[in-house]
Amino acid sequence: MDKLINGRKGVLLFAINSTFHWWKNIGESLASEYNVKVITEHKTNVIDSLKDRFYFYLDKKNKKTFFSEAEIDNIYDRCRVIKSLSKDLAVEMIISYENVFEELFSTQQFHYIFSFPIDRYPMDVLERVAKRYGVEYFEVTACLFDNTSMLLKRGKVVKMPNGIEKSISFEEAYSTLISPKYTPVYVRKPKKYNKIKWLKVFSWQYARDIVFKLIMILERDRRSLHYLDSQMYLKHKASLSDIFVNKYINYNYQEVMQNNPKEKNVIIALQLYPEASIDYWVEDMEIVNYEPFMLKLIKQLSNEGYNIFLKDHPLQFGFRQVKFIKDAIQLPNVHFLPYNSDINEMLENVSISVTTTGTVGLQAALRGIISIVTPSYYSNSTDFIVLNSANDLNMLNSKIQQQLGKPVNLEERRNRLIEHLYEISLAGDIFSFRQKENFETNTSLNQLINSLKNFLALKSQ
Repeated sequence: MDKLINGRKGVLLFAINSTFHWWKNIGESLASEYNVKVITEHKTNVIDSLKDRFYFYLDKKNKKTFFSEAEIDNIYDRCRVIKSLSKDLAVEMIISYENVFEELFSTQQFHYIFSFPIDRYPMDVLERVAKRYGVEYFEVTACLFDNTSMLLKRGKVVKMPNGIEKSISFEEAYSTLISPKYTPVYVRKPKKYNKIKWLKVFSWQYARDIVFKLIMILERDRRSLHYLDSQMYLKHKASLSDIFVNKYINYNYQEVMQNNPKEKNVIIALQLYPEASIDYWVEDMEIVNYEPFMLKLIKQLSNEGYNIFLKDHPLQFGFRQVKFIKDAIQLPNVHFLPYNSDINEMLENVSISVTTTGTVGLQAALRGIISIVTPSYYSNSTDFIVLNSANDLNMLNSKIQQQLGKPVNLEERRNRLIEHLYEISLAGDIFSFRQKENFETNTSLNQLINSLKNFLALKSQ
């Protein structure tokens, strides 16, 4: 892959759904220095869509694959959408995309791939095939500061080389994250979470199901992941009976918190589900099977006598199946919190925080709270109890007991964590894709483009 075409390296940009033109703008900005191609699994642009080649291979008998059975199972188990299809069909779809990308890399030369984080099986397949050809795959995602992004490689964070522009100073980053009222830039303002709101969310999903089902037929695109993800028959989708989720809320949670020793209070912040069942930097498949893993964890802490305060992600309202909540609160000392409860208020009244890869884990650690997480972009073995596999639950209580009452040099911890986050950040905001047009006038997007140009230039040195 060291050979260059016209003296320039190749860059492949993978766009999902309605982000094609945003990525196209980035590609046009990089085109003066790189050979750039933008592709999409969606029909947004016929010329650059993978749709026709995907169906060509899907219809083909006896497709070749270089994946082992274990690799195929791993791809299948990570994507909730295809897990609702028959296993045979899902495997055919995985191998079809493998052939699409094999064809792409065998006929065109690329050195780097950029996309949003891997959260669906086509991107997963792309990353694995790219690795065969020595192509580096970078995922662009939001960082925790305003107008800031970061890069990942299959979920593992990429440290920025010296010379990458930052959007804020370290002092501003520090003061932002230690603020007792800090919330991530991508968290929306609190809303009312009642039956009317739930019905609006559910009705929107149901209407989307009908519209996309019609589009799938008209466009002859029945296996499009984007369209399939809208279908209400998928195993993880909410049903009308889930409207009673608020029935299981304990509105007296503050009194319960205050009447129990703080060292026995645990906040568990549930994850927002993307298309994939959990972020791709989590390797253990038992953890990837998210809700059963969380129930196992909750049961273990409940049996140890902890008071557990279960907080769902606000964006899961109308999407979460109520069975999980019912199963959790049947366990002793488990309390389900209102959707509009303030996580920062919760953290003031607990000694232990549990999440998987969510930002709450970082917020807890910055407050000096025992923070139990799975591997993520901010975690380390010094400031967190990291669950690398479900087997680590066996030693969880003993690790908690070792840390309870143990003095923490909070200033050192904060400096260590925030320095790490600052070092991995780069200027520019990925949420500029929401603008849809006139991208050249978007200052934040231009900063992101310059950051990517500088990153690639520094990598080439």
